[in-house]
Amino acid sequence: HNGFISQTQHDAASGMEKAVERLSGLQKFPDNIRNICVLAHVDHGKTTLSDGLIAHNGFISQKLAGKLRFMDFLDDEQRRGITMKSAAISLLYTPKCAVGGDEAQPEPLLINLIDSPGHVDFCSEVSTAARLSDGGLVVVDVVEGICVQTHAVLRQAWEERLQVCLVFNKLDRLIVEMGYTPAEAYERMRNLLNEINGVMSAFVSEKFISQADTLLATSTEGGALDHGERDDAIERDEYIDDIESDVVTDAEHSTDTFSVERGNVAFACAADGWAFRTDAFAEMYASKLGCSSTALRRGLWGDWFYNPKTRKIVGRKAAGGKLKPLFVQCVLDPIWKLYKAAEAERHGYPPEGGKDLAAMAASLKVDVAEKDLKSADRKTALEAVMKAWLPLSPAILEMTARRLPSPTGSSKRRVHRLMPAPTLKQTLAADDAAALAASRKAVSRCDASEGSVTTAFISKMLAVPASVVHGKSTGAAAAGGASVFLGFGRVYSGALREGDVVYVINGAYDPSEPDDGSCEEIVVEELYLMMGQGMFRVKEVPAGNILAVGGLDRHVLKSATLSSSKMCAPFGNMMFQVAPIVKVAVEPESVADVPALVEGLRLLNRSDAFVEVGLMETGEHVIAAAGEVHLERCIADLRERFAKIDLKVSPPLVSFREGVSTTGSATVTTSNGLLTIKATAAPSPSFFPRVIEDSADSLKRILQSARQKAGDAADTLVPDIMGKLNKAREAVAIDGDGSEDVIKKTLSSAWSLGPKHVGPNLMSVGKMLEGERGRVIAPLGNPSVGEHLKLPVKTCENKAEKQNGIIDFSDANVVKTIEGNALTGFQMACERGPLCEEPLFGVTVQLEVYSKVDAEAGGDGEVGEAQYGPFSGQVASAAREAIRKAVLKAGPRLVEAMYLSVISTTSEALGGTYSVLGRRRAKVISESIREGTGVFIIHSYLPVAESFGFADELRQCSSGASNAQLMLSHWEHLDIDPFFKPKTEEEREEFGEDGYVGPNMARQLVDATRRRKGLKVEETIVKDATKQRTLSRKA
Repeated sequence: HNGFISQTQHDAASGMEKAVERLSGLQKFPDNIRNICVLAHVDHGKTTLSDGLIAHNGFISQKLAGKLRFMDFLDDEQRRGITMKSAAISLLYTPKCAVGGDEAQPEPLLINLIDSPGHVDFCSEVSTAARLSDGGLVVVDVVEGICVQTHAVLRQAWEERLQVCLVFNKLDRLIVEMGYTPAEAYERMRNLLNEINGVMSAFVSEKFISQADTLLATSTEGGALDHGERDDAIERDEYIDDIESDVVTDAEHSTDTFSVERGNVAFACAADGWAFRTDAFAEMYASKLGCSSTALRRGLWGDWFYNPKTRKIVGRKAAGGKLKPLFVQCVLDPIWKLYKAAEAERHGYPPEGGKDLAAMAASLKVDVAEKDLKSADRKTALEAVMKAWLPLSPAILEMTARRLPSPTGSSKRRVHRLMPAPTLKQTLAADDAAALAASRKAVSRCDASEGSVTTAFISKMLAVPASVVHGKSTGAAAAGGASVFLGFGRVYSGALREGDVVYVINGAYDPSEPDDGSCEEIVVEELYLMMGQGMFRVKEVPAGNILAVGGLDRHVLKSATLSSSKMCAPFGNMMFQVAPIVKVAVEPESVADVPALVEGLRLLNRSDAFVEVGLMETGEHVIAAAGEVHLERCIADLRERFAKIDLKVSPPLVSFREGVSTTGSATVTTSNGLLTIKATAAPSPSFFPRVIEDSADSLKRILQSARQKAGDAADTLVPDIMGKLNKAREAVAIDGDGSEDVIKKTLSSAWSLGPKHVGPNLMSVGKMLEGERGRVIAPLGNPSVGEHLKLPVKTCENKAEKQNGIIDFSDANVVKTIEGNALTGFQMACERGPLCEEPLFGVTVQLEVYSKVDAEAGGDGEVGEAQYGPFSGQVASAAREAIRKAVLKAGPRLVEAMYLSVISTTSEALGGTYSVLGRRRAKVISESIREGTGVFIIHSYLPVAESFGFADELRQCSSGASNAQLMLSHWEHLDIDPFFKPKTEEEREEFGEDGYVGPNMARQLVDATRRRKGLKVEETIVKDATKQRTLSRKA
């Protein structure tokens, strides 16, 4: 089968070479280009739909469309039946009439189609595809409905400001599997459409509320701008007069995203090769019913009925419950009759109404080959009739041409997302500022004119076999070996040509400091048009087109901006829905293969947009992936393509966090005995860590703009973060619990966040004391986080007088040393907690410092530096130790990552499914039955540590009836004390004096993590004291 597919794909590639010339000629007309991606949950039919569209151009046979899965060219993809890598292909389509609506001859359109994965483990591929597109086709299985990844791809499309169309796929399942009547199927699809519009409406409302908060914050903060500020603002924004504002309009807020009447909803069965929109039926029935096709198009969805007596279309009230909706009568009934006739002929009994498939085909006036109609396989005959009557590709491509925007039409609304205004460290010269504005303006206009700035974005690096790269240079072939690295990207302005000199700009680039190492000059070596797995050489790619760029493997790691000008802002970061949580350590079977492993890991890191490769302190090479399937794919690539060596792979290394359950304090004195630091650790509000982690990028931008004294980022991002915190607090709050001011109280005194200054832990402003229990001399630190978040804070100056302590708190330099190094100690403690050296999570820390009182010391604060090292290092070390000890005294708890598990199963397999969930410590949230089916949907939280092999075990215990989708959800405290010992009388009575309470799950996880990291593990070696039998310590 694979050999047959390979031969077919080879024939297609030779045919494509002839098509590339014509396709590349169409690239010069951006108004006639459509860049679209296909988005859906796994197994909802994206790749099958893509096959049908590709067959329209004759690259594959119509009979193989839907079976070949042309865009799944990896062996793993064909074997598993799922897409793992995004792939692009260019198609030609001529609409029925001119897109502008005039009388002119329709011009051919170039449609760049990107097929993306639906499995949650490969969601990074969806991000890269969405970034390069202007529109999307969201495919939904009408039986399964909205699934986990459907929500995720709709969110992705919304975040990337894509216009989307909806395709209801697998309509045949409603007829064949579910046995629905046309009326029941109509109700099912109507409810689904309302549900999907509800999801999109929630995104719009979220943005709308965020904008309202921003407006309120800016209006109450300082009133109106004065004239000078207003003039500056106008002058600054003059160049973006043609860029649409990134503000949700009332129109967006009030109308449904998807509407059958507007023509952005299609109905399909991609596997059988047919699809339709209601406008096709409106034209078909308009003359029969004696009304205009425009009026009928409005009536073919919703509560509209045809009254044969009056020959009028009437509403629900006039219908009186006796008539069928027009959509059922005119659209679904004929389709159902065809399928029922084929079913009857297959089983040898007469069809309803006496008409067989051949008679129906004749009445529909469709041209079907005689041999297909008389085929012994009635399924083949049915497919032939449906393809001839309602062909798939014209319906979907016509919708794409009419309802999805061209690059010039979408650039204005997307430029805010694609190229955010950069935060500059220094003021630009007038010429440079004008050049920076010109580059952004060119992107907003998709300007392909001669002399405009060339700007392109590389969203990921592709590793493709050298055999599929046509017309590659000898150098590229020699360097690439079996695999060639190409940059998968799009030109947003200007035109990219072979031999052009461009700058490779990474995400940290600041146009005001062009020589800081984030900008590199290169010569463009090779440009390719992507046709599935085939790459075909072209000389030039104008703005608005998708391309592959060769020769970037030495300059681009994962993604980058290419520009012909140094005065160009980097493109914004892509949004990834999950984090790389599953890690393994890899090492070669033979020590001699270590260099090959290192080189293989470097290539793997470049080829996958999401994988993370690192080197641990123990010397182990670690690969971090999104999930089990993604990890398997990465290991296979490393073993077979990049390193080409035998590997030893460790059991999965699961990441944990460390938290606290109560309040605890600890005291540590510096090595020279001069300064004592008391740390108090307490749990943060439960909602706080998750929101802070999700807002890490926004916080980073706020802190960066605060350091550079540019308030633009804070003005827009602070209300967004505060809105998320308030929303999260309301979700967990109980009326009258007094938590209304908890956010303000927590953050208004916040000195720093950690780790990395944006983490989920918080250090409050501390105190400098006069002696151990003395009065407060001055605050330790300042509430800088509260200030950045525009909260009211109490600022206190250090008014300390000369004290009798050895450390002089009235000396500004001494205080600065203590504060700076206490902050360093806090960051170090947050990076590695005391349980198993994992980061802290949701811990609030406050420090108190006081000096040793010694009148004879003469106030020499440098005592012992020669013996104990610099005083600054002693403070940092003491602060770190004090915080770690305070965490141990505050009821330490392990915090583990949780997956949201969505399992679909049958009633017979429920018992086996629940037994698997019970063995793996899962918490079942809900169980529901899918309406009109016997399928149960179970939502549960599953610890990541217990998730390995979960899908296989689930299939085994349910005889293949249960399928699970896992998506990283949140971090949750494991409410077991890892050091539990019976202390109270009740505990001793329950657990005995020895206190054996069975296996302590938290302690087992802590010990396993410590053992893996090479840390000390406290184990009882003597198991049976009466016989004095000593067992050997096992690693």
